Amino acid sequence: MIDLHAHMLPGLDDGPAKLEESLEMAAVYAAAGISKVAMTPHWVVGSAWQPPVEKVLKWVTGFRGALAKRGIDLEVAPGMEVAMTMGISGLIQAGEVLTLNGGAYVLVEPPFQQLPVGWEQILFEILAVGHRVLIAHPERCGHLAREPEVVREMVDMGVGIQINWKSLLGQYGKTVRETAWSFLEGGLAHCLATDGHRPVDINAEKLRRMKRALSERLGEARTRLLVKENPERIWVGEPLENLSPLKAFSQKKTRRRWFKWR
Repeated sequence: MIDLHAHMLPGLDDGPAKLEESLEMAAVYAAAGISKVAMTPHWVVGSAWQPPVEKVLKWVTGFRGALAKRGIDLEVAPGMEVAMTMGISGLIQAGEVLTLNGGAYVLVEPPFQQLPVGWEQILFEILAVGHRVLIAHPERCGHLAREPEVVREMVDMGVGIQINWKSLLGQYGKTVRETAWSFLEGGLAHCLATDGHRPVDINAEKLRRMKRALSERLGEARTRLLVKENPERIWVGEPLENLSPLKAFSQKKTRRRWFKWR
């Protein structure tokens, strides 16, 4: 499996504070069957979580060396989880934020309550300069949970949607878990990722149990698409494969958009 969203680098955000904990986390991921992980520290403009690109790249290089010394078989690549704000396209072009594995996709985190005014323009500007967007854990955003038709608009724009394993495991509560499942069954998701911050966040038994549940509810082909095939496409910068809905939403009438990007 490939994990495109993990806070594993030490001392950069609310992930591990020390290298030893980062290595413990990496060992857990490898044992759980994850072969590649994108290092995605938070990047929030105007906050303490605004690590320079050079620092993140240096940390990734050092972490690779530490993994090799410990014999932990895990491929890691740089990235960031960029808070949704105006000007992300310019930050990418200026080299101030990192895309996933240096490729086409940037991981964008929506607010936990309400999307910012002009969210469509934020996403469109990123797409217009030749990059792609992967939205992190929309099931944890109150606005998107209440209005799944907005997630559909994003998918129709060509935006990728990432659901947290921890959401499906109920670690954020029943409402978030139900929302995550509704997005998966409604065809409003492209991949799963851990959003891990600590070694205890994920383990082999939790992933095996959840993969069984995914296969039972979605089918083996869709599960494979979510945990391996679409993440691999993102890793190498290729277009995503959409999932058709298994279960229709009770849709509200959506506003007609003047753009559509694929």
